[in-house]
Amino acid sequence: MAGRLYGVGVGPGDPELLTLKAWRLLREADLIAYPAPSEGESFARQIVAPHLLDSTTPELAIRINIGRDRKPVQQMYDDAAITLREHLARGEKVVVLCEGDPFFYGSFMYLFARIAADFSTEIVPGVSSVMTAGATAARPLASL
Repeated sequence: MAGRLYGVGVGPGDPELLTLKAWRLLREADLIAYPAPSEGESFARQIVAPHLLDSTTPELAIRINIGRDRKPVQQMYDDAAITLREHLARGEKVVVLCEGDPFFYGSFMYLFARIAADFSTEIVPGVSSVMTAGATAARPLASL
């Protein structure tokens, strides 16, 4: 039985703005993956850290060297997709964290393009930074 891949947006950076669905999926996951710089911590992982304090779920940092040359980055996504496919083929529920929203400049879209045709996939949107900006500034973004 094949697993299921979830692209989970973790919102604009406030752990309290994580959606209830994202929180539930973190609790149910067999593997939690997230983008991370080639060195250092993942911002997406830092956002969900308060929700994983007692978690024993295995994690996978997808190390991405961000730079001007996109070719090495594409290879990193290719390699990550191979690893995620192995977990999915074993029937695991794989949650991939994404800063902000998975399909709004989100890193998950690159994994989605490599995996979704072969495995059941669900996109879980995050709280939009655009809406958060208006709320934080106490300024309506649109009105009649």
